[in-house]
Amino acid sequence: MRRRSAREQQEFQRLVERFYRPVARFFANRGCPEIEVEDLTQETFLKICNGLNGFRGEASEDTWLFKIAANTWINALRRRSAGKRSGLETSLDDLENVGLEPTVGHGPASPSEPLERALAEERVRLVREAIDDLPPQMRRVVFLRVAQDMKYREIAAVMQISIQTVKSQLHAARDQLRERLGEYYDESK
Repeated sequence: MRRRSAREQQEFQRLVERFYRPVARFFANRGCPEIEVEDLTQETFLKICNGLNGFRGEASEDTWLFKIAANTWINALRRRSAGKRSGLETSLDDLENVGLEPTVGHGPASPSEPLERALAEERVRLVREAIDDLPPQMRRVVFLRVAQDMKYREIAAVMQISIQTVKSQLHAARDQLRERLGEYYDESK
């Protein structure tokens, strides 16, 4: 590992002082346990330290820094799901954020009844398959919005696309999911 100049060390220290807590909150807001928040925050700042010379100033430093944090989070999710079926894993509660709400019978399935539980599992499978079939960029925008609970601005920064593109990708995803899921799709949520 190469030795850092005094200027690089000062710049890194300034970034740590200014952004350590916001980056930790970024991970905490995504439901990470405290120990994982600390690990992911440190991993993010290690990447920042290693990439400090590569920062060209094309984006603001907070955009650059939070893109690194978002990529660290996505990599952590990938590591966590390694060995599992590849695809978007999300709860039905999270799906409400993009206008998806399973609707069969008189409301959500009661986990105590085998038939209702089987129907709920089938709905989850159908929704996951529909999301998996979206085009890659659209699927990633949906993933960041639903599973990561990111704001449009954050998604735009992470994916290096405009906020308008984020909005249009989400709109198109809703249309495709509505068409594919039919009775399982409820926009009123």
